[in-house]
Amino acid sequence: MEQKKKRTITITSGKGGVGKSSIVSNMAYILGTMNKLTYILDADLSLGNIDIMFGMFPKYNIKDLIEGKKRIGEIVVEGPCGIRVIPATSGVAELSNLSMEERNILFSSFQELPEHDFLFVDTSAGISSNVVYFNAISQDIFIIVTPDPASITDSYAVIKVLHKRTGRKDFNILINMVKDEQEALDIYKNILLVTDRFLDVYLNFFGFIPADAQVNAATRKQKLWVERSPEAPAAKALQKICERLVS
Repeated sequence: MEQKKKRTITITSGKGGVGKSSIVSNMAYILGTMNKLTYILDADLSLGNIDIMFGMFPKYNIKDLIEGKKRIGEIVVEGPCGIRVIPATSGVAELSNLSMEERNILFSSFQELPEHDFLFVDTSAGISSNVVYFNAISQDIFIIVTPDPASITDSYAVIKVLHKRTGRKDFNILINMVKDEQEALDIYKNILLVTDRFLDVYLNFFGFIPADAQVNAATRKQKLWVERSPEAPAAKALQKICERLVS
């Protein structure tokens, strides 16, 4: 039997509204269809929404874990294709900045998870202490960027902060909501131009997802777009990204 590697991947962004949670949820579904056991930690701890993506109504969440009321296995909720979700809270401000003790509880809890292929950590947008922490403990960091100038500028800011505070040098860039691959590459090159000049980091262009009306339609109905419209351009693009991830 193949040994599972427990690969932890943080999905983050400088700006909100770039489709981060949607990408994470749909990637997990695709990986599930490839027989990869995938967990999602909703790391926007005080304003979580991954459960909404799957139409879930979790009984317990990360707050119960941190307060010692439940162990991690008791708060995990199973979704389609064997996806496991570790749900966050909604509207609990004190979890927006975890203490060192709370971080240690979380880190220890991750070690208790059964063997799995992937743990996706879906952070909040921006450069809060929680975002820095979750990126620091992950093996891979993915930065989601869109053509919005604010997204491009804020992505550079996130890379700069994560590099300075964690010492990380390798970042994967995933461009969302573009017309085509050329637009995605142009955005990537624009960010690269600045990082090459001012930072000692390596940016890896990991792929792009085209703007697709079927994504919006599925999201409004709380459906996974790769499940609802597997032949849609966005679904096919995300399938390629997942195939690259497991290769």
